[in-house]
Amino acid sequence: MYLPYPGIFNKMKNADLFVFLDDAQYTNTYFYNRNKIKTPRGELLLTVPIINSFGQKLNEVKIENNIQWSRKHLKSLYACYSKSKYFVNYIDFFHNIYAMKWELLHDLNLEILIQIMKLLDIETPLYYSSKLNLSKTAKTQRLIDICETLGADIYLSGPSGKDYLDKNLFEKHGIKLEFQNYYPKEYPQLWGSYIPNLSIIDMLFNVGDNTKELL
Repeated sequence: MYLPYPGIFNKMKNADLFVFLDDAQYTNTYFYNRNKIKTPRGELLLTVPIINSFGQKLNEVKIENNIQWSRKHLKSLYACYSKSKYFVNYIDFFHNIYAMKWELLHDLNLEILIQIMKLLDIETPLYYSSKLNLSKTAKTQRLIDICETLGADIYLSGPSGKDYLDKNLFEKHGIKLEFQNYYPKEYPQLWGSYIPNLSIIDMLFNVGDNTKELL
């Protein structure tokens, strides 16, 4: 996820290890290349332009760098958050991110996520499904294969997993299936009434180090 929303970091804090499904197929239905920030006029979607990604794995999707997207994103952060209490604490980080030329969306997203993990003192070990030498199974069985490979006896799913995971298959393999129960706590924001589930950067700019407690 580009500029992940706080629930991702909540899940990491509640897990013993975290696995990126970096060899899963890209889909436009998920926020891999975009996320929401808050403006005086409501939500704004920051989107990283990508080259045709049909059929590609997540770690193969290329960024369309003929479009000056990074400059626009940095300009949007200044326009929306320069008056926030902790803006000066984090804006240098984004200057560094956007000063680099990123070829792969996966590399950009990973660098942002890892650096924000450090800011939040999250030390959960990270793994990548592409490096686990798994057989080419799909959906629930693939998640079970990952759990068994890493010796996990509990799988923590996002809430949407209730709609598509085969719960009986987890039980058959002796793996307990749990679902994340994350309800965002309200915090002070600029620009009017509170909007939940924006990018984590909204929380960082507005409440700074208190983000750790909110998660």
